[in-house]
Order: sequence, then structure tokens, then C-alpha cells
Amino acid sequence: MNLPSHMGVVDTADRVRSGRESARSVAERALARADAVDPAVRSLVWRDDAATLAAADAVDRAQAAGADLPPFAGVPITIKDTFAVAGQPWTRGSLAIDDTPAATTDLLPAAALAAGFVQLGRAATPELAMTTSCESPRSGVTHNPWDLGRSPGGSSGGSAAAVAAGIVPVALASDGGGSLRVPAAFCGLVGLKPGRGLLPQRVQGWEGGATEGVVTRTVRDTAAVVTHLAAPDPLAWSRGPAAPDFLATLDDAPGPLRVGLLTRSWDPRIHVDAACTAAVEDVADVLRSLGHTVVTLDAHEGGAELMDLYPGVVIPAWLQQTPLDHPERLQPYIRRVMDQGDALGAADYVRGAVRMRALARTVTESLFHAADVVLTPTTATRVPANGVVLAELTRQAPSRESVVYERTLAFTTVPSVLGTPALTLPTHLDVDGLPLGTQLVAPQGGEGLLLRLGQVLERHYAWDHRLPPHHPEGTRQR
Repeated sequence: MNLPSHMGVVDTADRVRSGRESARSVAERALARADAVDPAVRSLVWRDDAATLAAADAVDRAQAAGADLPPFAGVPITIKDTFAVAGQPWTRGSLAIDDTPAATTDLLPAAALAAGFVQLGRAATPELAMTTSCESPRSGVTHNPWDLGRSPGGSSGGSAAAVAAGIVPVALASDGGGSLRVPAAFCGLVGLKPGRGLLPQRVQGWEGGATEGVVTRTVRDTAAVVTHLAAPDPLAWSRGPAAPDFLATLDDAPGPLRVGLLTRSWDPRIHVDAACTAAVEDVADVLRSLGHTVVTLDAHEGGAELMDLYPGVVIPAWLQQTPLDHPERLQPYIRRVMDQGDALGAADYVRGAVRMRALARTVTESLFHAADVVLTPTTATRVPANGVVLAELTRQAPSRESVVYERTLAFTTVPSVLGTPALTLPTHLDVDGLPLGTQLVAPQGGEGLLLRLGQVLERHYAWDHRLPPHHPEGTRQR
């Protein structure tokens, strides 16, 4: 059967549910694609092909028996190595953690598997998900399918590379400051960081700044998957309203909006590359032409303080609770960050966390008092070469002096701290043919607005037709 390898989540699910294709056939094609492209891309760190095919066969048996299939039955997915799945190794990219199988399954992968997705493997992440590149002492370097010499971003770099390379149409990812949005931007994908509490987590890490989600190639696929994974969690520490059906309203173009354009980083010390600025200004022009009002915003000074407090107080302290089998095997820069957490007293941590939460209210108000949605570059840098970010951190972390690393997070960290939803869209290609991302940020509960606006922009920019060179059908397209 000669089917395109970039067929998305919704289309694949429809084919399996209608009986036009077996889940076994879908799984075999995905495994074949992995065999073809992943030796070069290296997005996957663990596979169990027999288990993948067995899960697909179970879908086909249910289909033959006339059972009511779950919404994504037979659709291949990868799961980031930061998620625990019972019976699978859970090393988080670290030599300091043994490959002992996990005893339990985290809530988001459990929801994905219950929705019928068939796991193809575990996706690469840097050690303890602590960088915006994807280089691990355990699994090596993951490469960007658009250019093998460039970074796929991080920490969800393996997830993004697997989708961009056409291995799977969707991957589970996580985002504590940009870890989902940066790789989506660098790999030419759609990446939604949901607002705090939308998707299930046992514990909201990093003072609620760490959330989880998916990367896909299209807004429609993201809307469909997030809708089904956002089931209410009756045991959650705090619960928001039930998520609406994002897919049902996706084609309802949003009415005239006030769009706040932010092109200067939250921290004025961070330089924004001219290509990133030009891309987001082009998006602003498109939105004006569609009847929206674009107003220029200045970054509130509290954003720069948040960018100090979050990595300087919250993240080092939270790293301390990571169980390690061999702490002496940690990369030196991670050990130094953890030492920074060791040096914090309990009162120091509480003061920092309280200050961060108070600032978040002020910064949120400054963003949205005159805007319904905020438009920024996703990153302040073009796609860097592999090795650049890790070399900076090895030399200088923990500090704010790692120039490229800071540019990757210049626009993504603050929305994480605020807990607001943020959507990165692959609107542009750079002069060298690599993706440039644009970010939309909305107030809490604004995921539907972001997705509807993203759908409008996808129709304009048609990024769903672009494929990278390291894809079974890829050619550079401009």
C-alpha cells in the first residue's frame, strides 16, 4: 500500500477505525521508517518492536470483533524518556540512573495508551531534561532532520525529531521552560504548551512551571489529541474547568483580536536574531490583513526577574528530589546546578517561590490588559549547530552567561512560569532552509483561541506541506 509517510494523527485514526487499513500495517510502516531514517537522526533510545506489533494486533482483533475502538486506535506514538511507563527503562537520558524497568506509568502516557495509541518507542532527551539541545551521555547526539549538523532542540528533542522525520505523527513531550516549544520550532512542528493543569500530572513540577503535551505537524492533530488527553482528573491537587472539544470549534475563525506584538526578550540582556524578529513581524502583518489589531508591547521588567528566580532557585531545588543510582556519573554542569540547590535554605526557597508567584500575577496582567493574545518569536536564535548549547553549559552553568542557551529560552520561560498556554507554529523557513518558529500566548484557559488562530495561520503559511530532507519523502521547500 503506497501511502504518504507524513499522514497525520486524525487521518491515520480514521483509516484504522474505518477498516481501510489494519493497525498492523500502520505499525509495520512506522517501524520501517524508523529503520530507514533513525540511524542518522537518532531520535529513539529504546524500542520493543514485538510489543509494538502485539499492541497493533490487539487493535485489529478488537476491530474484527466489532468492538468500539478508542479514538486513536492504531496510531503510532513515541514517549519521551522522561515519562515512566511500567515495564520500560526510565533513565531520563542519564548514566546516573540504572535502566531498571519503571514500576508504574505516568498519567499522560497512561491516557495516551488508553486512547488507543500504539507506542513505537522511547524518545531521546538530554540528561534529566536539563538543556535545550538533545545530547545525552547515555544515548549520544540526536540530530535535526532538517540538517543533521544542527540541533533538534531540547529537552524534547527526540520527540520532535521523530515526528519531523516521519517516524510517527505525534510524540509525547514535556515543557518546563521551553522544552516542548523549542524543539517544535527547530524541527518545523506545531507545539502546544498547555496551561497549567489542563493535562494530567501526578505532581506539577517546578512550582507548576513544568507541563506536558504533544508535538505534531498540524494544528488539527494537536487539537484532536489534546482534546482527548485532557480528561478531568478527580485526584488532582487543583482542578480547572473541563477542557472543551478543541477540534469541534477549530474552524471557527476568531473574531477581531487585539494582538500584542513582543519582539524584545523578557530579559533586555538577551539579543534577538534579526531573522526571528522578521518572521514574527511578517505574522503580525498577516494578522493585520485579517482584521486584527496589532499593538506593540514592551516586556515588563518583572519578566527578567522571573528568568533569574526560576532557574536560580526553583529548578536547582527541584532537581534535588530526583532519585539517582550513581550521582557521581552526572555531567559536571548538572552536578553544579544541584549544588546550587543544596546551598539554598528552606526559607530562601520559600521566599524565592513566593516572590515568583507574586511577580507572575503582575506580569500576566501587564501582558493581557491590552491584548487578547500575545505574539512573539519562539526563540531568539536561529537553529544552532549540535554541541553549541552543551559546550556553553559545560563551561558556565549555572549562570546566565550561556549566550545561545539563553536565546533559546528568551521567549518561552516566562509563559511557563505564568502557567499560561503557549503555541509555537512553524510559520517560516530561514535563508538556510531551517524552520523559524512563531509563538502565540493566551491567558489561562485560552488554548482554544490559540488553536483557532493557529489554524488560520496554517492555512496561510501551508507548513503542513513542508518536509525536511531527512524524511522518507522529504525535500526542502520554501
